Amino acid sequence: MPPGAARKDRAVVRLHPLCLLSSDAESLLRMRAAEHARDPEESLAQIRRALERGRLQAVCLYDDAEKPRGFAAWRWHGDDHAQVIVQYTLPIVPPALGETLVDYVFSEVIRAHDVQVIEARMRNSSPGVRAAWARHDATFFERCRLIRPLGQVPVPILPIPAGYRLDRWDDDLLPQIDALALAAHQDGIEAVAVPESAGAAVAERLRSARAGDAASDRRWHAEASLVALDGGNRVAGYVAVTATPGEAAVLDLSVHPQHRRRGLGRLLLARSMAACRAAGLVAVIVAVTTRNPARRLADQLGFQPVTCGEVAIWWRDGRQLAWREG
Repeated sequence: MPPGAARKDRAVVRLHPLCLLSSDAESLLRMRAAEHARDPEESLAQIRRALERGRLQAVCLYDDAEKPRGFAAWRWHGDDHAQVIVQYTLPIVPPALGETLVDYVFSEVIRAHDVQVIEARMRNSSPGVRAAWARHDATFFERCRLIRPLGQVPVPILPIPAGYRLDRWDDDLLPQIDALALAAHQDGIEAVAVPESAGAAVAERLRSARAGDAASDRRWHAEASLVALDGGNRVAGYVAVTATPGEAAVLDLSVHPQHRRRGLGRLLLARSMAACRAAGLVAVIVAVTTRNPARRLADQLGFQPVTCGEVAIWWRDGRQLAWREG
């Protein structure tokens, strides 16, 4: 089905675009929060502010009796990346209403910009929503935020494989690190499941963190950010870490395809955790897609999932289709 095409069995509804958060939309969002036992006030405030500042687009869905039945909101990262942050219909509505809501958002996003990727958060089991994204050839990925306490559980001490050595990041190595980031993320699952991990975006994010991103409360953790060098002093892998006063976060962990399956990823992460512990940090956090081999590595090193969420990913060039299951 072409982008934005309407189904012949589409329910008779009214879709009302919003410039401000309406009372009907607020009621729907409060019901959504109640279903998940969450406090709605913070979310409502964020959506309200974003709409008022023009940073968010939204729509309210009404049935043929003019009763509010669904709400969706989306935003843009540049001109080519859209993020659908809310897509909700009441659990009692027919699936056709959820499909209509998704079809509308999809068509609006495709029409408004030269979009290359759409990322839709699947936080609710709203009727028809998942089926609609599947019909639009999206692929579903689970991403988890994992945490590893550093207090009582010891960090494993791993040997350095023969022919390699570890060192801290050096600005002279940045061109090599940029090239490695591109090579490591080019065909991996993260580059598909997390649009910010595609292409040169990773290298740019690493450079920003290294320089000190003024927009973030996390700061570069020099002692825990390490590179693995081969016998020719070429960068074979790296781990990049940022930190707040209490905890560290793994910004990226990458090994060049030519140096994989030699234990470098495990070594870099374990040594980085040890450096975080020595610095007095109480935990390390990492976010990873479930089907990424790095998830297995994190599990083996004692990381535990804190939150997991599913996203539907659509790329114009269809790269997501290679990762569809079943």
